[in-house]
Amino acid sequence: MANLSRTQQQQNLLGSLLKSAAGRQKLAASLGPSLRRRRDYMSIARKALMVETLADGALPIYDKEFDASGQSFTLAFVVGEEGLAPAMVVKPIRLTVPTFEIAEMPMIPITQIKERRFDVVQRALNLGKAEIGATEDQKVFSLLDAVAVAATNAAPTDYVLNVDMTVAAPITTDVLADGFAGIERHDLSVAYIFVNPRDYADFRKWTDANIDRETQRSLLKTGVMGYLWGATILQSRLVNYGYLYILGENEFLGVIPERVPLTVMSADRPDLRQIGFSIFEILGIAIFNPSAVQRIVVTGRAGNPVTNPQI
Repeated sequence: MANLSRTQQQQNLLGSLLKSAAGRQKLAASLGPSLRRRRDYMSIARKALMVETLADGALPIYDKEFDASGQSFTLAFVVGEEGLAPAMVVKPIRLTVPTFEIAEMPMIPITQIKERRFDVVQRALNLGKAEIGATEDQKVFSLLDAVAVAATNAAPTDYVLNVDMTVAAPITTDVLADGFAGIERHDLSVAYIFVNPRDYADFRKWTDANIDRETQRSLLKTGVMGYLWGATILQSRLVNYGYLYILGENEFLGVIPERVPLTVMSADRPDLRQIGFSIFEILGIAIFNPSAVQRIVVTGRAGNPVTNPQI
């Protein structure tokens, strides 16, 4: 069996499952995911920040780096208490990051478990985890927007903030090169580019006049260009259309202190004849170095980051 190809192994497994009623039931259950309307959301925003699991009793307190340049204007940004609107902290010597809970409670009636032809319990767990990841990403992107808004309203002397770059569509390599320069002028390296899938279409339209032939070959073969000048390109429907975020390395940008990592607990309701789960995490989100954030705004596409359609 070890020498068989993947297709042969699948055929043998399929044949063995069809021989018994239990195998046929298991096969029918596995066909359920193919009925999904779209792929479950994959959390990506935490890649941009340094994740630290807090020890029991430890407080999410972080010291700002000593500034020998004599600049008096320093900022940090955190997601507020209870996960509310982002808050700006002015001249923090020591930053305390508020923690909050993100939770989902999927409940499945017993009748649905018996009626559905796929594993509805596992599907509910997957959807619950995906929703928590999406909520987490929303809060990270809202914090990046708060940094960009503060930069727009800051005085020209506040050199640590990168003012928004407003450009016309389509997105070109010249635009991204200028965005990279906004980060690199602070002696930082660019690590990530976050983009909406509709804006990512501009990347796919680049030709050999914009990118080297090897990158173009990979783009034509896979439809995805994952790297640009050493930075990873990530796309998400939760990134507002018309906005691109160019970010420095996570250890120089911000932190996500995790009080409780993603946890699944049983939350059944026998009185309602429902099987349920409590899926939750307790964490904080902070950006302590706003100079590692550069936002690019594409005119004609970008709207209000709060009300702009996400897909």
